[in-house]
Amino acid sequence: MNIVPRHLARHINQSLKVDRVVALMGPRQSGKTTLVRHLLKSSREIKYYNLKDPDTRRLLQKNAAREFDHFHQCLIVLDEVQRIPELVERIQVQVDSKPDEKGQFMLLGSNHLLLNRRIRESLAGRVVLFRLYPFSLSELAGRSSPALLSRLLRERSIPAVEESLSSAYIPVEDSIGLSARFDELNLFGGYPEFLARKDDDARKQWLDSYHQTYLDTDLRELVNLRNPDSFERFEQLFVSRIGSLFKLSELARDCAVSVNTIQRFTSYYRQLFVAWACRPFHSNLGKRVMKMPKWYFVDTGLLRSLLKNFRPEDGTLFENTVLSEIRKLLYQEALNEDVCFFRTSTGVESDAVISGRDGEVVFFCEVMQKAGAHRTDVRHLKKLVALSGEHIGLLINTADSVEKLDERIWQVPVHLLLG
Repeated sequence: MNIVPRHLARHINQSLKVDRVVALMGPRQSGKTTLVRHLLKSSREIKYYNLKDPDTRRLLQKNAAREFDHFHQCLIVLDEVQRIPELVERIQVQVDSKPDEKGQFMLLGSNHLLLNRRIRESLAGRVVLFRLYPFSLSELAGRSSPALLSRLLRERSIPAVEESLSSAYIPVEDSIGLSARFDELNLFGGYPEFLARKDDDARKQWLDSYHQTYLDTDLRELVNLRNPDSFERFEQLFVSRIGSLFKLSELARDCAVSVNTIQRFTSYYRQLFVAWACRPFHSNLGKRVMKMPKWYFVDTGLLRSLLKNFRPEDGTLFENTVLSEIRKLLYQEALNEDVCFFRTSTGVESDAVISGRDGEVVFFCEVMQKAGAHRTDVRHLKKLVALSGEHIGLLINTADSVEKLDERIWQVPVHLLLG
């Protein structure tokens, strides 16, 4: 079995040493079970329960207290815990009876809402939560050294950032392989299933089946849809708006449903780790929440499947991949997913805004699926960089090498930035 190391494993292994309960959430088939069974380094023996199995669910519902007492010296792993949410209350009793024992339970779930609701009510102060996404570019490429973006975010000054950019280099053979990995990720996404499933048609078929699974299983488990047709109509119109300003009233009109219904539908996507909202950047966090967001899919392969679009050259889908990869990297490095965009009333915009570790440097990013740079490509970056001496502009594209284009503006190949 080909086991690919996950960057999140180090955070989880550390948490098992200091926390009583660890919860790992994420999309279905993102590799949560594999991570637990093959990549964790727990000091305890692992006792694993698959709650998708009806017999296991039935027995645990009747005997959870005695079962947990019997295996109290093990790390007890409950997979798909949202299927028996009342177990969380039994876990609370168990960990409270042994407050000094760390790494007692690990909860896995693909349904953000049910798991979080129970945790908030029963395990507050006793649990730490993690999210595992499909493979990132650096994980798929087996890169052990930090990605260039990781290094940039750690720098504390513009000169240090520019020194890292000017010295960034990957040998030719490695660069070609990394670029090919990105192209594959941009086309089919990063689900672990594709490590073994290499045929293009087989991958497309699997993505279609995955979509049907979350419609028929996960969504039904999350909520009782009164009108499934309205959700499917919403989905068809929603995916066509990916990467654009999300106008609730406009989409509600086109779907012939209320604004509240659209808000509810988008929350289902978020709860199932299918899509995420990119908020506008503003120093006032209240204004950031109030302005219109943009929505992106967690995995571009699934988005392509819904759009029936597997053409490699598509700028919107390229942007979806880049921004979602940036988000994964931020989370893997610092458990932070704060990717925003910037847009002024006069039309000056940036696809992504990222702050360095301590906020000293702010990166404005423009994403373009092209192999070179024209002066018009950086006109917005020049205006944004000029706003402060602590701003730097990154033109993220498919070029072969890093290049300084203007004062504090750099071209960075996407595979080199994220791989």
